[in-house]
Amino acid sequence: MQSEGEEDNMNLGGINHGDLGRTYRITPIQSPIIGASFQGAYLSRLPLAPPLILQLDCWDSDGDLMIPYDELPFLICHLSLQTPEEEDAAMIISREGEQVSMLYGTLVAAPAEMNDTSQAPGIYFVFPDVSVRYVGRFRLHALLMRITGGPPLDTATTEPFDIVRESDYIAPPITDLTRHFDSQGVVRFGLPRSEW
Repeated sequence: MQSEGEEDNMNLGGINHGDLGRTYRITPIQSPIIGASFQGAYLSRLPLAPPLILQLDCWDSDGDLMIPYDELPFLICHLSLQTPEEEDAAMIISREGEQVSMLYGTLVAAPAEMNDTSQAPGIYFVFPDVSVRYVGRFRLHALLMRITGGPPLDTATTEPFDIVRESDYIAPPITDLTRHFDSQGVVRFGLPRSEW
């Protein structure tokens, strides 16, 4: 077991990133507005729409905006589910009396470098296949973390969205932002081939 001092000095490519004086921010630039409950039917579940896209901004110790290329392999973003009041909603007791996860899909994302709509390079965390098990109103809560552990570098929470029964679900139009990022081929959003 490592002591706290040993963890702080872990070799991350020869750089102790905790000593670089950087500031981080993750911002939802696209958030879900609706989803269909999958009720445990994993193979037929529908992802939240539109998919959550978070933009990573980083400032160096001088306050200059930068892309932290040296640190990207060590950054992840973890997703969890909250109520509209920002209380934890990740687990629930099912009708069968078992504790089950409310959130399903890829809940941990690595940073992806893509061009924004002005063709400027940026770093994004994308969650294209996340679903919620039961009907209700929820928020997504994201934590930016280093894979080596430690406290979150930043957090972000979406506005509340509704999860409805699949029979009541009407998919919203695919957003221009989703199409823009999907067309770059870095992250696949599951768009129909006609949208490629």
